[in-house]
Amino acid sequence: MASLNLLSTQGCHLCSLAIKLLNDSGTTFSIIDIVFDDQLVKHYGDKIPVLIAEDAEQALFWPFDIQQIEQYKEHYGIS
Repeated sequence: MASLNLLSTQGCHLCSLAIKLLNDSGTTFSIIDIVFDDQLVKHYGDKIPVLIAEDAEQALFWPFDIQQIEQYKEHYGIS
C-alpha cells in the first residue's frame, strides 16, 4: 500500500492548515520538509503544501479539502 506524504517546511502557515485538515480527516501521513532536498525545493518550493502518494504520477496541490483528500487516497488505494 502506498504511503501519503505532505511536502512542507517550517514556518509555512498554509502547511499548518493542511496538517490540521489531514488530521481532522483521520488521514495517516508523513511530513517531508522540502528544505533538505534541492530537487523538492526546485519543483515544489512555491507550491507547498503538496500532498503526494508514494510513487504517484500526480500530486494534490493546495488548496484542497477533505473530499479531495479522500478522492486522492481512493485513487491511489490508500485507506
